[in-house]
Amino acid sequence: MEMAVHDFYAAHPGYTTRVKLHVRDSNRSVVAAASAALDLINNKKVGIVIGPQNTLQAEFLTYLANTTKVPVITSSATGDTVTQYHVPYFLRACVKGSFQAASIAAFVKSYGWKNVVLVYEDNNYGAGILPSITDALEAVDVHVINRSAIPTSCPGDRIDAELYKLMTMQTRVFIVHMLPADAARLFARASAIGMLTEGYVWMVTDDIGIALDVLPQHTTETMLGVVGFRPYVAKSTRITGFMDRFFTRYRAKYHQDPDVRVAKPTMFQYWAYDVVWAIASATEKSKRPRSLNLGSTTGYMGKLVDDLQPSPAGSELLASIIGGEFYGLAGRFRFVDRHLPVPPYEIVNVIEDKIRRIGFWSPGYGLSAFLNSSTRPGQARRRAKAGQVLRAVIWPGDSITVPRGWDFPANGKILQIAVPVRRDFKVFVKVENPNSSMQSVTGYCIDVFEAAVKKLPYALPFKYMPYDCANSYDKLVSQVYFKTYDGAVGDVTIIANRTRYVDFTVPYTESGVSMLVLARKDEDEPTMWIFLKPLTTDLWIAMVVFIVFTGLVVCTIEKPVNDQVQGSKWKQLNTYFYFAFSTGTSTHDQKFKSLQSKVIMVSWCFVLLVIVQSYTASLSSMLTAKRLQPLVTDPMQLLHKGDYVGYQNGSFVHSMLRRLHFKDRQMMSFSTREEYADALRKGSKEGGVSAIFDETPYINSFLLLYGKDFQKVGPIDRTVGFGFAFPKGSPLVEDLSKAMLNLIEGSEGSDIERKWFGDRILSLDYGSPDTSFSRLSSRSFKGLFIINGCILGLMFLINCSRYAYAKFTAKRKAAAASDGEAQPSTNGNDIPAV
Repeated sequence: MEMAVHDFYAAHPGYTTRVKLHVRDSNRSVVAAASAALDLINNKKVGIVIGPQNTLQAEFLTYLANTTKVPVITSSATGDTVTQYHVPYFLRACVKGSFQAASIAAFVKSYGWKNVVLVYEDNNYGAGILPSITDALEAVDVHVINRSAIPTSCPGDRIDAELYKLMTMQTRVFIVHMLPADAARLFARASAIGMLTEGYVWMVTDDIGIALDVLPQHTTETMLGVVGFRPYVAKSTRITGFMDRFFTRYRAKYHQDPDVRVAKPTMFQYWAYDVVWAIASATEKSKRPRSLNLGSTTGYMGKLVDDLQPSPAGSELLASIIGGEFYGLAGRFRFVDRHLPVPPYEIVNVIEDKIRRIGFWSPGYGLSAFLNSSTRPGQARRRAKAGQVLRAVIWPGDSITVPRGWDFPANGKILQIAVPVRRDFKVFVKVENPNSSMQSVTGYCIDVFEAAVKKLPYALPFKYMPYDCANSYDKLVSQVYFKTYDGAVGDVTIIANRTRYVDFTVPYTESGVSMLVLARKDEDEPTMWIFLKPLTTDLWIAMVVFIVFTGLVVCTIEKPVNDQVQGSKWKQLNTYFYFAFSTGTSTHDQKFKSLQSKVIMVSWCFVLLVIVQSYTASLSSMLTAKRLQPLVTDPMQLLHKGDYVGYQNGSFVHSMLRRLHFKDRQMMSFSTREEYADALRKGSKEGGVSAIFDETPYINSFLLLYGKDFQKVGPIDRTVGFGFAFPKGSPLVEDLSKAMLNLIEGSEGSDIERKWFGDRILSLDYGSPDTSFSRLSSRSFKGLFIINGCILGLMFLINCSRYAYAKFTAKRKAAAASDGEAQPSTNGNDIPAV
């Protein structure tokens, strides 16, 4: 600030006002800061108070500023709690701590970490950032699973106890929000107990990030691999000159300090320098005297504050400062809502004895390796495509491998995985001897889970915990939600309501709720005209037209050369019709004389071959499907008739049926496949049910056992399928999901299905009827008809051409003969023509 006063008036020698500094040292005490501010206002009659240094000091001084109307400006108190209330005379010539939340969230998201732990000072400053950073992380689907409050100036063993508690957790991503001095003690203890080794991630907020360049070397040595965030200041000639002068002046004044790092200016020094320039400019603009006369009385501090008189120049000075704008050391200096606007943030990495920049975050561009990626668009895009948005980070433990973000603690417990105890459908989960040491857990779901666990890149110790949830699987899910168990493995369906409480892996079975009904037994339904149904009306008409036209053309071609087409008019008519319709079935016994007729018949026979084969296949499907039609095809039929329906005991399908407006008296629960079959065979009139609603995997399993006596209709309702449940934010969900996708897409998944369900796997739509058939239309054979029509027309034209040519030739010969008779030859040796 002294340098700023000197530099400002050196640059503006003609200004008539002067700013004088009166310095008081609060010794980092809130009470001393309040006392110093009162002393400056009462005794020194100051017009503006620069400070306080931290958020705790600022909370009292904001009220003092409101009372006295003396503007209070801080260049270092970044905590959000200062401006939570109406404090018009308090200005923050620095950025708010909450501004960095978006950059931290973007960084965490870019590495795919899902859970973090916040470590903060146990005071208003530390807790003030929690809402903003939690909201920013939640917005990118990152969960704050623990908040660790570290009391200031607490003994080392208290810090160790908190760190050991963090070591017992799975999460290895920590965000530290503390003042630099307290953070230095925290990292020293964490390094000593082995929490800055490979696999850990440590991030620090801007108050620590700004101070990284000036922390003593022995402190930064305990922070190797730490990632920090801080507002960015571009290097310039002005900055370089200021740093040199600052270093010289600082060393001259505090020459006893042996650590050269401390003599480097930081962002806090740049902001303090710019604040003095802003005040000096505002003072000259308002033309106010250097000292303001304020009345004062003596007494205890509360009475003293109440009796202070408002400053008559405070509002004018405040307006001049807020309205000022210039380029300072820290960049463009201007106030937005009484604080500096959101700056670009520099992301740095502590490497040995230096601080290395790894990238930037800015409001307009997000994360990038370069400030404002538009400056180097090609290179920025190449990095983004390669998945290298930021430069490589050296993580704790001198590792270049991106930490997974979680791990099993060395003293962690074995995961307790709940499995449902089923009464039937044990092909999915089968628990034998659940209450003894000889228990056995098998089944399709178990094999899928164990195969996925084997594909994880790390060991996953677990043991099965049988849980009797026959009445409701929601109870099983609730046990995971309350963390009685670490997960649930079995035939647990993924539905929306359950995802509110737990996280599911990707599904591994077919989805949906279907309806199981008895197949139609009445096979004597009249089907007198079913032979017409495979072909549409337009196709029948097209075939008749082509048959008649083909017969007509063939008769026309054969008439001059084929004796069978000649004779009386009646005989020719009969022959014509016989030719026409015999071409439709290729049952003619005529021997064609003309080549054109043979070509036409070959083409037409090919068309008939394709149509007849398609007709046969379609008619067969219709006749077969007619026999396999289900007795019920729509749940509304059951609802309107008041029939009884069934569902699996303990299934969520019961609530689905209630949504469909089935009454409780219409619904019956069953537990075994045998009960399913018996109830359906009896029907509603005999004490059974007309249909059973269940999830598709269960119905497929039933049909594989009972064959085609029953039919599946649906799906009636949509579900995602079976999945494995884990507590919200569990890192296992993502890893297991990836492993399961590899399993399902590979041959191993098919082998597991074949083991438990034979060749007919769960995804097979076995027994489901298809009541809608696609009839064959003329459009289906349009290409064939066009080709045949072209051949037919071409042969007809060729025949007409030959007929015309033959007629023309005959006329010429006749003309030539008549000319020979009119002029007989005089040569006696000529022999007359016969």
